[in-house]
Amino acid sequence: MLGEIRGEVRFKESLSYHTSLRIGGIADIFVAPQTVDDIRHALGFAEREQLPVVVLGGGNSVVVTRAGIRGVVIKLDGCLSRAQFHGEEAVAGGGMPLSALIREAAAQNLGGLECLAGIPATVGGALATNAGTPEGRIGDLISAAYFLYPDGTLGELKRDTTASTYWTYDLPEGAVVIGCRLQLDRRPLREIQRDLQQRLRVKKAAQPLALASAGPIWKNPGSECISRLIEKSGLRGRRIGGAEISEKDTNFIVNRGPASVEDVLNLMQLTKDRVHAKFGVILNAAIRVLGE
Repeated sequence: MLGEIRGEVRFKESLSYHTSLRIGGIADIFVAPQTVDDIRHALGFAEREQLPVVVLGGGNSVVVTRAGIRGVVIKLDGCLSRAQFHGEEAVAGGGMPLSALIREAAAQNLGGLECLAGIPATVGGALATNAGTPEGRIGDLISAAYFLYPDGTLGELKRDTTASTYWTYDLPEGAVVIGCRLQLDRRPLREIQRDLQQRLRVKKAAQPLALASAGPIWKNPGSECISRLIEKSGLRGRRIGGAEISEKDTNFIVNRGPASVEDVLNLMQLTKDRVHAKFGVILNAAIRVLGE
């Protein structure tokens, strides 16, 4: 089945090349599909060989351990990276970067995605985590999501318009998001661009976007601001090896180079212990730690 894949198949591929932190162990089998059929072939191989499947988009919000990932890693950032627009509706592939979707929608005079500006994720990754800001999330715009079951058949999840506007869904184990349908709104291009520029200016000033990072590390505990709790715990700028709690935003860990996976994980554990000891708050990670 792997021989039928038109995209790339690599063995013992270092995932440091495929994560935003630029660190991590190897993937036993790494697949960069070109088509949906490529994904089907990779899933079929994994199911036949009883191997786990891990899906990467842009490699953000992920830490891969030094031991790496046993099984099949499917990286979607080059596959399913297009969008089609029909009136005020967009159908976007799961591997499409959010930045590209926002830009192409704006060119069609379609807004609503501005709240996602500056979030380094693919559409599939953003959908899986319901990425966004307090002003809005991608789930507010989604009417349906499309995925492949492990056996390669197509599945669809529609939004329940009678329920809460907050998008939630549960994918079958081993399923792969391949796209979604979004409802946007008409806005003049000039207004969209002005809004985007302002948001990106604020984000650039507040977050370490120029450095290698995995994005925000921790979820906000209730109404508390996690960055403020970490700063009050005396951890701003704290370093272990090449990993550092950002001076700009303490909810980011940046790779000052050369950081190891252990540096990042130890810094996360230190943060978790310190915040719990000082405030009694148990932190929950917003990123995935993958691998053995």
